[in-house]
Amino acid sequence: MLGKYMQLLVLGLFAVAVTGCSSGHLTGGGTPTPTPTPAVNPVFAYVANTADNTISIYTVSGATGALTPATPATVTTGNQPNGLVVDPLSKFIYTANRLNNTVSIYTINSTTGALTPNTPATIATGGGPEGLSMHPSGKFVYVANTNDNTVGVYLVSAANGSLSPATPATVTTGGQPLAIAFDPAGKFAYVTNELDNTLSMFAVNATTGSLTPLTPATVATRATPFMAVVDPSGRFVYVPNETDNSVSMYTLNATTGVLTPNTPAFIATGNQPTAVAVTPSGKFAYAVNRVSGTISMYTVNTTTGILSPAATPFIPTGALPFAIFVDLSGRFVYVANENSNNVSIYTINTDGTLTSAGTAAAGNTPAAVAVIDR
Repeated sequence: MLGKYMQLLVLGLFAVAVTGCSSGHLTGGGTPTPTPTPAVNPVFAYVANTADNTISIYTVSGATGALTPATPATVTTGNQPNGLVVDPLSKFIYTANRLNNTVSIYTINSTTGALTPNTPATIATGGGPEGLSMHPSGKFVYVANTNDNTVGVYLVSAANGSLSPATPATVTTGGQPLAIAFDPAGKFAYVTNELDNTLSMFAVNATTGSLTPLTPATVATRATPFMAVVDPSGRFVYVPNETDNSVSMYTLNATTGVLTPNTPAFIATGNQPTAVAVTPSGKFAYAVNRVSGTISMYTVNTTTGILSPAATPFIPTGALPFAIFVDLSGRFVYVANENSNNVSIYTINTDGTLTSAGTAAAGNTPAAVAVIDR
C-alpha cells in the first residue's frame, strides 16, 4: 500500500462544520430524498495520486457533484504524495511527499482552480511524512512524521502560503503517528499512533502553534488507529481502527481537551476501515472499509455522540477505497479508490444514506481528496 494516510484534510473536517443539512425523512415508496441545495457549492476538487506523483485537478458541478478534469488536469508533486490540506481562504494547498521528506506548496488560481508551485516549492519535514493538517485559524500546518515519531509544526505566511518551522519545530508523539486532528476552536490536537494503539492529546498555543501534552498525554484506541476526526460541534471524536474493524468513539472535554471513551466505546465497521467523515450537521458519519470495498453509513446521536448503523448500513465503492471527503455544502461525498484509480461520487440523502452519482478517473493510486466550496 503506497499511501497510508489521507488527510481529511482538517480544513475539510472543520469546513463541513460551517453549514448544516436538513434532518432526514423518506418520501412515499421509501426512496431517500436528496439534501436541499445550500448557500454554498463545490467548485474545485483535488486528488493526490501516490504512484505517479501528481495532484489531479477538477472543476465540480454544484448541481450534481460531478468532477470534470481542469486544464491543465494535473500538477507534479514530490515522491509519493499522501495528504492534501487547503488553507481556510482556499488560496493555498499543501501535500506531504512521503519518500522525499518534504511538503509541496501551491497557490490556487481562484478562477480556474489551477495550481502553481510556490517559490520555494517545498519545505523539508521529518522522516516519512504522511498526516498533514491545517490549524483552523490557517496560521499553522502540522505534519505527522511516521518514521521519526514526531509532529512537525510550521508557520504559514498569510501573504504567499510559504511555510517556516516553528519554535520548537517538532513535538514527540507515540509510535508511528499517522494523522492529526483539531477541535473546531483549534485549542486541542489529537494524533493517532499506529504502533501504540493510542491517541496523543495536546493543547495548542494559539500564538506560536506549539503543542503541549495534556494530562493524561494519551488515550487508548483499538488496534491500528488510522486517523481521527472531531465532529462539527467539537464534542465528539471518532477513530477508525484498521485491523480491529471498528470506529472508536470519544467525548471531548471542552475545558481540558481530554478524551473519554463513550459507552459503548466502539462500533463495528466493514473490513479494514481507514477513514471517517462527519456531515456538516453532525447527524451522519461514514467510514471507508478498505478491504470490503464499502462505506459504512451511520446516524449520530447528537447528544451522546454514539454511532448507529443506518437502515442500509453499507454502500459499495471502487477497489481499495482509502480516503473520504464530505464537501462544505453537505450534499456530496467523495472517496478515493486506490486500485480503481478513480474517485467515487455520492449524493447525501436527507436520512444520511448515500446514493451513487458515478465516478471520475484519477491518476495512479489516488490516496487523498480535497474539495473547495464557495
